[in-house]
Amino acid sequence: MANVSNIAKISVEKHDSKEQILYDLDKNKSLCDIVKDICKTCGLPISAVYGLKLIQTNVNDPTIDTYLSEKTYKNIKHNDCIKIVFSIDYLLKNRIIPHINDQPPSLERAICYEDLMKLAHDPVFIEELVDNENHSILIKTYVEEEHLEEKELLALLITICHLFLKGYYKDIPEELLEKTINIVRNGSNDLVSDHIQYALAILHKILMIKDPEFIAWKERIIKDIPITCLIPYIRLTDCKNKLQYGVLLLINTIIRLCKGDQKKQLIKEMNLNQNREDIYKYIIAPGGLDKSMEHELYVIQTYILSLYEEALKSEVSLNDSSVFNKDEFELPVDDVRRLTVLLDFDEVRQTSLSNSLENLLTFQKAERFSLASIVSDKSQDSMKSSTICTPKLRQSSFSFDYENFTINYLTLEALRHYKNNHKKNFCQSQIEERVYEPGIFVTSEKVVKLLAHLLDIGLDPPDSKSLFYQPIVFNTSPKNPFFFELFSRSMWLLSRTRREMKVSTIEDYPKLMRALKKQIKMVLDKRPLNFKNLTNYMTELNYGEVLKQWQKEKDTELSNLLKNHPCIRQIKDNYMKNNEPYLHQNRLNVLKTGDYFPKVLDKKTSGLMFVQLNRNERELQIYDVTDKKTNEMELKEIIKTADITHIAVGLNCKHANLCKSSALAFSIIINYSEHQVNFIAENENMAARWTDGFNILTGNSRRSDQYNKELEILTEMDLKLQLIELQHVSIPKNPPPVPDVPKPLLPPKPTSINSRNKTATRPAPDIPK
Repeated sequence: MANVSNIAKISVEKHDSKEQILYDLDKNKSLCDIVKDICKTCGLPISAVYGLKLIQTNVNDPTIDTYLSEKTYKNIKHNDCIKIVFSIDYLLKNRIIPHINDQPPSLERAICYEDLMKLAHDPVFIEELVDNENHSILIKTYVEEEHLEEKELLALLITICHLFLKGYYKDIPEELLEKTINIVRNGSNDLVSDHIQYALAILHKILMIKDPEFIAWKERIIKDIPITCLIPYIRLTDCKNKLQYGVLLLINTIIRLCKGDQKKQLIKEMNLNQNREDIYKYIIAPGGLDKSMEHELYVIQTYILSLYEEALKSEVSLNDSSVFNKDEFELPVDDVRRLTVLLDFDEVRQTSLSNSLENLLTFQKAERFSLASIVSDKSQDSMKSSTICTPKLRQSSFSFDYENFTINYLTLEALRHYKNNHKKNFCQSQIEERVYEPGIFVTSEKVVKLLAHLLDIGLDPPDSKSLFYQPIVFNTSPKNPFFFELFSRSMWLLSRTRREMKVSTIEDYPKLMRALKKQIKMVLDKRPLNFKNLTNYMTELNYGEVLKQWQKEKDTELSNLLKNHPCIRQIKDNYMKNNEPYLHQNRLNVLKTGDYFPKVLDKKTSGLMFVQLNRNERELQIYDVTDKKTNEMELKEIIKTADITHIAVGLNCKHANLCKSSALAFSIIINYSEHQVNFIAENENMAARWTDGFNILTGNSRRSDQYNKELEILTEMDLKLQLIELQHVSIPKNPPPVPDVPKPLLPPKPTSINSRNKTATRPAPDIPK
């Protein structure tokens, strides 16, 4: 007798019919014996002609039906459906191999390629094809046959692609590579996009082979498939992203395999304006991208942005006059006044303005600025005689000297772009950095490195799982590079965040940079399509939203910790057991307190009744209420709690139709008889507490959702307190003492004339900003 655990109750669809039968599949038998038994049950002759195929019954799973083999048939589960079909061996020997090269083309040849198209995706078919060494016949046909029809060529391409996918690439002739390359190079709109898609897939599989014998093949692909040959396929709009995905995948793989100048040249070619525009227009703009396409966009973005890597790693001294002129970024010598109102980000390039802040102020006369003279170190001596009072700049450890401080070339170019294209915002950033420190160069260096880290600049190879691509990288002109424009807006956002956080000391500077990094990450996660959207997202995202996001992440992290950590789960189970008695007593106290309910009479309600559990929890007392205001009532019935046998709730109650909601109805049944007391609760919370109380009295394990929720809350509170204790945070057992009432302030004593004079000559203290 077969083991019950090895029996799968399935349905079997008959051959060439939709009729199904029930069948107990014994996994202890061999697949051959199972096929014979099923054929016998269905009235079919027992022979090697038939095989079994698993039918995918899940509507959301588009997986193609697959054959069962000796390795896979034991994975059959209850309720699966299999179909009796012609076996792979029969199809290969009688319908595919004998007619694959029929000349002139015959009906049998058409049936042959039709079968091959259906079977090409099946891993069991690919395995048997190789085991019987029939794959070489298909490859030979693909290489030598020059007049294949479109469907025939597609069937062969799909089969060869899956051969490489399963690792069957031994003894493959080099002519296969040459023909596949020719398909890609000579493809046009006349050739179906599916052919190009699978040809690209075959080339990608060859590039991914680690066998040293294929190094020459890889070099041939890189040499003979230039980017100019692949980019036109991105413009095809009728292939639903499949062909574009194959193009990007192949380009990214080629770039990854190349080294040195060859790699840099390919990246520069992909960074051409037209190529980036094609990616944006034909891939990103239509939308509907899956995760695999998003990852390939991230990879090509990382390669494009890696062109900044050399500048990021190359440093320049601020004292090197051949490369850097510090006066280039200093404010004018004229009367420069600190802006107290944050300016909006200036999207317009102000190329006609001079470097003078006077011209900047006259550019938009409607704006007003409060003034406080802040000038460069070089011009301080010339301003000593100025009548304008200047606040004293604070000195700190963050102050740097031009002799030793260095920045990278990328920061230098980013600052130049910021100054030349967004002059008003640059001046504001420069002034604030002089006032609040640590200075425009230190902050710019930190912001550039922050952005480089977010965008994975210099990461080679790119992250294998990231989907962090930015559409603007592919939707911008060379005059306004994405990185420099993002830097400019980040510097403006830094000024706004500093005001929102009220940061005025250098000690809070790390907190400010942490908040800025989070803001930029949240903005880029929205994937703005253009610079205007980028600015709008930054404008809408204030520091308060960052705090909410941080709190949300902390709550999510804590929730995952409480739910999934094995040690905490064990503690949680202990707390739940300890907390249940408290909830039990709470529910019994509700019953002991008692409450008013409408009196249910047949199919209507009339008057009120008061129900209460006595103190010894043995009797349930039911009163008729004559006057609720005066609390006049008469004892009508006493029910022993031991006689309560069932508690019915919701639609199981006969009087559920009398309630606004069926969840308000519940009944207690006495001694399995028709005698029962019907209740209509005022609200669902009340119904849940009373039904819980009755279930506890009768020893029933059933509990309401409200009960489980309250138990979860209590347990979570205990767990959080336990975690706080583990973090060495002590909670005082007693509240702190109440402070004494403050004594009233005495009026100041009058001062003498001499003391007044002394006070008047005393210098004014510095005003903290």
